[in-house]
Amino acid sequence: MAAYHPDMVKEGRAQLGFNLRDLAVNLPGAFFIYRADDGKILFANRDLLSITECSSMEALIEIIGWEVKGLIAPEDYAEAVESCDQQVGDSDDAVAHMDYHVITKETHKRIYVHAVAHMAKNPYFGEIYYVILSPKPEQK
Repeated sequence: MAAYHPDMVKEGRAQLGFNLRDLAVNLPGAFFIYRADDGKILFANRDLLSITECSSMEALIEIIGWEVKGLIAPEDYAEAVESCDQQVGDSDDAVAHMDYHVITKETHKRIYVHAVAHMAKNPYFGEIYYVILSPKPEQK
């Protein structure tokens, strides 16, 4: 195993044998990808649907309206954005850690999660965030 470098020779390298769908389905945990400029969610995996009690991507979109703002509980949104902006700053490759609630579709429960957001520049979408969510015990 070696970290990827553009100058690597392809000869002798084994193919990974899995694709993006395999990663999305089998990685343990909820994750999603969204555009920084307008907050539009570009991708979400099944575990995010499970946390939000949504049976499909269409059901998730119905409650959040394609935007990350709809995923975060309204009372936590401003603080989460401010925290993320402070941690990321002007960096081209930054990571932010935040805690906030997501609201479920069916029971309207507030699920407390820890979010790790990695901002990266994408040639097709501009600045995007890759976000992993982990449910965590509520702080008292």
